[in-house]
Amino acid sequence: MAGINHFAVWVAGIVHFMLGAAWYTAFSRPWLDGVGKTEEQLRAAQGSSPLSYIVSVAAGVIVAYALAYLIPRVGTQTAASGVRTGVALALALIATTLAMNYGFESRPLAFWLINAGYMTAGMAIMGAIVGGWKK
Repeated sequence: MAGINHFAVWVAGIVHFMLGAAWYTAFSRPWLDGVGKTEEQLRAAQGSSPLSYIVSVAAGVIVAYALAYLIPRVGTQTAASGVRTGVALALALIATTLAMNYGFESRPLAFWLINAGYMTAGMAIMGAIVGGWKK
């Protein structure tokens, strides 16, 4: 973990979470259709538990740490190389895994585009932050 800008990683994780709030607000209707539930059903299942939000922030920070570790190892540590690394990893690992799962689950294409698009945009932004923000 030496050489990692921990502050940049945490900022990237929080920015990723904030992007998710905006992203899923903008795409709430088709996302709910993809989940197959209503807002009321989700609220009833989750209650007032903050667990989903805590897990989301933690996952974003973990991904940001992975990017901060990998970016200098795959090239020069810059915002541009961070974006490239984030997009490449999101498309190669996350979008493909979601596509495989959603294919077997018969999920709509729009649902995949929303979820894979969020992670691709989010990892590009996180990559730019941790790649460009040196210690």
